[in-house]
Amino acid sequence: MLTDAQKAAILRVYDGLWEVKNSRGKPIAEPFAFLPDKNAWKDYYRVIPHPRSLNGVKENLDNGTYQTTQAVLDDLSLVFANALHFNEDGSVIHNDARTLKNTLETAWPAEPELNPPRPATPVRAVAATPSAAPYDDLDASPVGGATGETNWESMKPRDKAGDEIVRKTEASLPRWKGPSLEGWMKLEGQAARDPYKVYNDIINRLKTVKDKGADTLASDAFTRISEAAVLSELSFTTPMSLALIENRVALRGYPAPKDFDMDMARLFEKGRRWFEEGSKDYGRILILQRLYQGLTSSSAAATALARTATQNFASIPAGPGFAKPLHSAGSTSQDAVTTYRIQNKDRTFTDEITFKGMTYKSGDYVHLMNPNDASRPIIGQVFKLWIPDGGTPGERGIAVCWYFRPEQTFHPPHRPFWEHEVFKTGHFADHAMEDIIEKVGCQFMTRHIRGRPKPPMWYPNWPLYVCDSRYNDRDRVFVRIKNWNSCIPDELRKADFMPILPYERTVMPRKVDSPFLHGVKGPGGLMEEDELRRKSKRAAERTAKSSALPALDVTSSAEAGVKTEVAPVVGAATTEVKPPADRSLTVAAGGRAALGGDPTIEMLPEDTIQHFDRDPRTGETLWFSGPPIQQINPEAFRPKYSLEYLAFLAKKKAAVEKERARREEEDEMDTDMEGEEEDDGQGGPRKKRLRSDSSQEARPNAPPTLLDALSRQYQPAPAST
Repeated sequence: MLTDAQKAAILRVYDGLWEVKNSRGKPIAEPFAFLPDKNAWKDYYRVIPHPRSLNGVKENLDNGTYQTTQAVLDDLSLVFANALHFNEDGSVIHNDARTLKNTLETAWPAEPELNPPRPATPVRAVAATPSAAPYDDLDASPVGGATGETNWESMKPRDKAGDEIVRKTEASLPRWKGPSLEGWMKLEGQAARDPYKVYNDIINRLKTVKDKGADTLASDAFTRISEAAVLSELSFTTPMSLALIENRVALRGYPAPKDFDMDMARLFEKGRRWFEEGSKDYGRILILQRLYQGLTSSSAAATALARTATQNFASIPAGPGFAKPLHSAGSTSQDAVTTYRIQNKDRTFTDEITFKGMTYKSGDYVHLMNPNDASRPIIGQVFKLWIPDGGTPGERGIAVCWYFRPEQTFHPPHRPFWEHEVFKTGHFADHAMEDIIEKVGCQFMTRHIRGRPKPPMWYPNWPLYVCDSRYNDRDRVFVRIKNWNSCIPDELRKADFMPILPYERTVMPRKVDSPFLHGVKGPGGLMEEDELRRKSKRAAERTAKSSALPALDVTSSAEAGVKTEVAPVVGAATTEVKPPADRSLTVAAGGRAALGGDPTIEMLPEDTIQHFDRDPRTGETLWFSGPPIQQINPEAFRPKYSLEYLAFLAKKKAAVEKERARREEEDEMDTDMEGEEEDDGQGGPRKKRLRSDSSQEARPNAPPTLLDALSRQYQPAPAST
């Protein structure tokens, strides 16, 4: 319950929002006082799941609806977050919403009554997951080791000393020197005889690309990059610009197509580092890079795709938050993209592929073109590299597991995130090699706080993300990852995946607010805590039902990290969902000691695994302790009729048999009489008696036979007199 002092402090903040005025002296809070009309603004209520208004917050405050100051702050923040999400960037109401949001963020901490001290011991959340309030008490497990718990809240928060430790560690790592000399553009036939015409055609094509729904040229972004500027994040130190490349083409200064291709790659690298990720110019650079890679591809399919500006030239029609699983209910050709397992039909897997000077292997993290938002490329981990059977020459691709950004998830307004945090999903998608923008790094939380990845998995001038949880986009819940080996390709689980150069001490990443509170737009959204509880409960119930299935791997969870995760039940103080018992082969045998010494556990080869069924939720191989048992179906032996009816059938059958025997006996008697002749009484000729007549005479009261009926039917009519 709010105290009088807290209510007074909230009213001071509320009144302060109304004191902010525009150049004409009118309060800029007026458009936020009431909710839009539902009939006139139907689109608003389809886009905004939880509308809020300033007068609505004031009314709830007066009615005593709010129990905590945090609830009031959440609703006030949601007023401006909704406006930033719905309205175009640069519009008057968008700018006013940002101004009021900044005013709120400044005025609220200035009121001591609204900022009580944090408790010394944070309340543990059920199932220890960041999707449960207060999202601060998170557990962790070491990579490849037994499940353990680490209380992040008990660790020292990020400070200037931590920043210095990170800086020194990254400075001691070697810088990326740039791509190799393999995998670059090659020209054949007429194009090889006049390569400079090809170069000019490519540059002119890049200059024709415009922003969606606008006349702004995407290539204008290159004019905002300083030609002579040298950035520490770059792999080269020479000047670079589009104008410089055009000048070299005009002077015929490229000895081979590879030299032109490498200069264009350097130009795109500089553009990616010059502009901030998420900005419009950053997105323009990535669109031009994807188009360029299609135009210079040796694959006819990729080149054809680059001729049209649909879906940002990507090879898939939809990205995270918009894509749906293939063959799922409601999916169409415009959004059916992902699967829950890696496809292996009509393709040949390969260990590595070199593209634009970069060699890609299983386990690499990459940026991929996002068909829905070029300024936020897809983050994915390569699981397989493939060449299609019977595909066009030069066609190659990768099977990637997607990682979602915070703005691609649904979460409560007050949920904090780690800086540069992403979330592993169960979505796998096939991408053409031309979709790859660059290599990046992604560390699991337990390693991220202890050091930086060593080359060649990551270099200090590459983007770096941190992953702490899975995200289930169907239930919209976050599940704490407790065994990281289950998140990487099978063939990498035995090795030390992504080794680190350790820090002097543990350094925690910073926490940031929901991106939706800062005007960032995305396919995700904000949701209420009650809605999150309901979805988490449903996910837990589904997991409990599936726990009756056999174990999902041949090794124990402590050995190989394959562990069935249970979705959290948020808000249940006394009920805890327990994971199913470990039914691995090692545990079934009595543990390692029973196997003798140090047993060797080997993974099944891929060509064998493909013949086994996989769990549709986790994609892991299902195994059983023995062949299926042929159970007897009791229905096959259950009588279909009653004993009374069966007795009736037996009596009827006996009567039929008796009647048949009697008729056969009479027929034999008629046959004996058939040869006898009789006098007609008038001295006329003798005639033979028909069997039917004798039969009728012998049985005068017998019912008519079929022969009698036919005889009467076909008897000739008497002659007329």
